[in-house]
Amino acid sequence: MTTSVSNNVINNYIQRVTEWSQSSQRIPTTEELENIAAELGIDPEEIQAAQKQSHDHYVRAQGYMRLKHWNDAIAELQEAVAFNPSNLDMLVSLASAHMGRWEDHHRKDDEVNIRLRIRQCLVIKPDCEEALNLLAKLSHAIKWRTRIFTAIGVGLGGICVGIGGVFLLGDALPSWWQQPSQLELLEQSFNQELHSLQRQQQALRSQMIALQRHSDQRNQRTISTLQNRINQLQREVSQLERKIIEIEKEKPSKITPRSSNNGSILRGSD
Repeated sequence: MTTSVSNNVINNYIQRVTEWSQSSQRIPTTEELENIAAELGIDPEEIQAAQKQSHDHYVRAQGYMRLKHWNDAIAELQEAVAFNPSNLDMLVSLASAHMGRWEDHHRKDDEVNIRLRIRQCLVIKPDCEEALNLLAKLSHAIKWRTRIFTAIGVGLGGICVGIGGVFLLGDALPSWWQQPSQLELLEQSFNQELHSLQRQQQALRSQMIALQRHSDQRNQRTISTLQNRINQLQREVSQLERKIIEIEKEKPSKITPRSSNNGSILRGSD
C-alpha cells in the first residue's frame, strides 16, 4: 500500500469514527474501532503508527487554537481523537475548538459537537470540571443571545407600531404642527401692540411731568386730559397682557410675557 493510499484510507477511518461517535453519541470501544479498521482494510501496524502521530496532531491543534484558527484546530483534533477516542485532554480541546468557532459564527453543528464532546468527557470523568465549565459557558451564551434577540424583536415591534401610528395620524399631524406657529404669530402681534402702548404711556408721562413742573391754572386741563389718556392706555395694556397669558396656556411651552414696566400713574395736582 502506497503512502498516498494509506493517507486516503486513514482519512476514511477518521471520518467513519467521527460519524460513528456523532450518531451513537458515545465513545467507540476498542473492538468497535478494530471493526471499522478491518472494514477499511487498515493494517494494525498502520493504526499503531497513526496513534503515535495523534499526539503531533494534538500539539499542532494547540497552536492553532492560540491563534483562533478554529477550522485547522478542529481538523487536527479530529484526527487525534479518531485514534485516541478516550483521551480526555483531546476531547476537551476539541470541544473548546468547536466553542471558539461557535462564538464566531453560531452554527448549529458546532453547538451539537460541543455537547457531544462534553458528554464524552463526562463519560470518561463524570466530574470533569473543564467540560462542565464549557457547558455552563455555552448555556450562558445561548441565554444571552436569546435575550438580545427578544429585545431586538420588541424594539422593532415598537418601531413598526410608531410608524403605523404616523401613517394613521397623517391627516391630523399637519394641523397639530401648525397650531403652535399660529399661536406664536398671534402672541407676537399682541406683544408688538403692547410695546407700542407702553411707549405711548411713557411719552405721555414725560409730557405730564414737564407740565407739572410749570404748573399753573391754564395747564391743569391739559394735565387732566393726559392723565385720562394714560389711564386708558393702562387699561388697554392690561387687556393685552391677559390675552397673552391666555395664549400661553394653550401653547406646549410657556413664554413669559413682558409685563408693563409702568408704575403708579402720576396724577396732576388740582
